[in-house]
Amino acid sequence: MSKDWWINAVQWTLWGVAMTLAMGWLARTRLKRRSDTSPRQLYHPMSTLITGLVCFVFFAGIAIISNVYANKTTTWWTTTIFVGFALMSIPVVADYFLARHELSEAGLSYRGLSGKRGYLKWSELYRVQYAPAMKWFRLETSSGKVARISAMLIGLPEFAQHLLRHAPSEAIEENTLHILQATAHGNPPPVW
Repeated sequence: MSKDWWINAVQWTLWGVAMTLAMGWLARTRLKRRSDTSPRQLYHPMSTLITGLVCFVFFAGIAIISNVYANKTTTWWTTTIFVGFALMSIPVVADYFLARHELSEAGLSYRGLSGKRGYLKWSELYRVQYAPAMKWFRLETSSGKVARISAMLIGLPEFAQHLLRHAPSEAIEENTLHILQATAHGNPPPVW
């Protein structure tokens, strides 16, 4: 009994260390300096693409291998779960290619996961809030346009500076204001 307990403790400890290292790497890559050719763009770091691809290959591989080398634990629902996890990584890969936003003194040009482009003016912002569970900033205009800006993007400090400088102060929620101020000083919200 005690041997099983130690095996579980070691497994969970190794998993915790691996996740901490991976999330630390993801958090550091978003703080990378942008090139001079894209001084006002917000985009995902390469680590987003790598993570999405690794997750897809890992879970799709497990689904395939578990069915090629059938065993007692292989059922239709275990295969479905692994395929589901593989499919959940596709939006991460897609967002790497699609999420391209550009800051200006007047507003934000954005493109979401659907590929649809939009533009919102800072002066028309009705609500600015940070969603900690989703790890994104939600910007809503008085006309109902909504842009979601991931906390994983490169260029967040400049984004926060533009919001603090140009958005109506009453539009920014109080707890979001503190997060934006920290982000503007180079301390974006945690990714974990």
